[in-house]
This record gives sequence, C-alpha cells and structure tokens, in this order.
Amino acid sequence: MGKRTKQYKKLMRSFEFLGFRTPYQVLMTSDILLDTLKLDLITLFEKTLSTKNLKPMITQCCIRALYDKNHGPNRDPAVAAAIERAKTFERRRCGHLMDEDAKSERECMLSVVDPKGNGQNKFRYIVATQDEELRNRLRSVVPTPLMYVRRSVVILEPMAEASAKVRAREELAK
Repeated sequence: MGKRTKQYKKLMRSFEFLGFRTPYQVLMTSDILLDTLKLDLITLFEKTLSTKNLKPMITQCCIRALYDKNHGPNRDPAVAAAIERAKTFERRRCGHLMDEDAKSERECMLSVVDPKGNGQNKFRYIVATQDEELRNRLRSVVPTPLMYVRRSVVILEPMAEASAKVRAREELAK
C-alpha cells in the first residue's frame, strides 16, 4: 500500500468520526468532468477513497453549465461527451433551475453543500471540483472533504482547519 493511500485512508477515518459513512456521496462540478474525459473518474475516486461504495452526484445547475458551454455554432465534442457522462450520475436537485435569475455553478454548489449558510455540511458530501475559489470557500464548511485532479491523479485535500478543530473538540468530549 502506497504512502498516499495510507494517508487518504487515515483522513477518511477522521471524516467518518465526523459522521461520514459509505456509500460516500461525491458531488461533482462540470469542470472536473471536462478535465477528466479520458480518465475513468469513478474508478479513480474509488481508489482514492479506498471503497467501492460511491454515489457519484451532480447538480442540475452543473449539467446546465455543461449545456451552456455546448451552445452555438462551434459545438465541442468533448463537452457533448461530458454531458453524456454527467447523465449517468445521480442528479442532486438544487431547485435553482426554475429560478428566473439562475445561480452560477459555484453558488449552486455552496447552497447544496451548506443549505442554511451556517457552515455545516449536513448531508455529508465529498466535493470534487477543479474550481480553486469554490474549494477555498468550502474549506470553512465543516466537515467537507475536497478532491481535485492534477495530471490524472485524484488528490484528496488534507482536512481543513475548521474541520480539524471540530474533530478535536469532539475527541475531547469523549
């Protein structure tokens, strides 16, 4: 077993202490689908999280963002492939599709992970995104494991400081 695998297993055990359980719900954005077209994303996620028990999910707004990128005269076959892949995942209803002023993909993800805006990942989503700003904003939502892909390797970020403090507080309470 590799060093990174051991690190990730230990990290996921820490998140399990904070309420995560299998099947892990992996919530993805459109950018990670576009960046990993030639990769078997689900297998990579399974290896990273050391489980075969995953629920890949995508929000309606993320799928709409893919459709918006594939609009007009210069349609990209890569975007069409990403749309087809996204259709195979479970859809997380976010309720933004019917809004007249549609939310951006980033705002949608924030509202799904932290619906009440109180810094809690109530539904225990693991977020997979290439969006650096979204990851920065989600680090303050406790507990939220964050993943991204760099050079065909899935990277699971270390536990954010806010999550680590909550975990330490929980351990002291025992």
